[in-house]
Amino acid sequence: MRLKDGDFYTDSRTNKVYRLNEDDKGSWYVSTHEDNDKLSRTSGRDMMKLLKSFYTKMNHR
Repeated sequence: MRLKDGDFYTDSRTNKVYRLNEDDKGSWYVSTHEDNDKLSRTSGRDMMKLLKSFYTKMNHR
């Protein structure tokens, strides 16, 4: 799995759509389009684990 800034994922628990973001320090977080809330930032390795556990990558349209 490779992380890509700007990819969209669906949370399997809530069906909400999140955007994957990388900040200028190399940390990763997901945010919603609606409220643009940033969840806690984490390393790439931890983000991959989180995405594999709870998120489904959306196909490009």
